[in-house]
Formats: sequence, structure tokens, C-alpha cells
Amino acid sequence: MPLHVSTATPEAIATTLESSPCQKPSYLVVYASLMDGRSWCGDCRDAETFVNAKFADSPHVVTVVYAGQREEWRQTDNPWRQAPFSITALPTIVKVLDEKWEYLVEGDVYDQEKLDAFVKA
Repeated sequence: MPLHVSTATPEAIATTLESSPCQKPSYLVVYASLMDGRSWCGDCRDAETFVNAKFADSPHVVTVVYAGQREEWRQTDNPWRQAPFSITALPTIVKVLDEKWEYLVEGDVYDQEKLDAFVKA
């Protein structure tokens, strides 16, 4: 199932993730927002190719969201920094299975071995 870029509210996305079937995980990919067609975050740019390739033919539900421009992301009240997401760095992949939230963060997202293990686990 290809990656789906969502503009839904964080609350709606949390509800969707938490209500996914328990047999397989749902994934949320959180990137820095785009500026002039590219993410302002170097780690996000580095991770994008790995993430796209990993999930291109995946049966998993994968949603992509953008956490904001640099100033917006740095605000402590950014909704992606709040529960249930609690994102602390970009990019982050969140895996939700059986109400358990797991995270793969920053450089680990574009470490092929760590990405493979995270998606398999």
C-alpha cells in the first residue's frame, strides 16, 4: 500500500492509528514541512528515499504528515510534540500495534538495517 500524505488533524490521525486492526501495525511518518519543494530538515531529505522504497509495496497502512516549518516545529505546543505522538525529533516513524506506540527516530530512519528491523518487528 503506497504512502498516503494526510492533511487531517492530529486528533483524527491519532484516532485512526489507535483504531487500526490489531493483526498488523499502522505507521505514521512525520517529516519537517516542505520549503521550496524540499524539506527544510536534512535528515528528512536523507530518509525520504529509504522510507519510500521500504513502504512502496508494503501491505501496511502508512500515513505521512508534515510537522511544520522550522519555527512552527520548534514550538513546544506543536501538536505533533504532544501526546499521544510525543515526537521529539524529525524524521520519526511511529508504529502502532495493539495500542503500543514505538518510534524510529532521525538517522535511524535512513539506516537500512534499523528500518528493516523496525518494520519487521
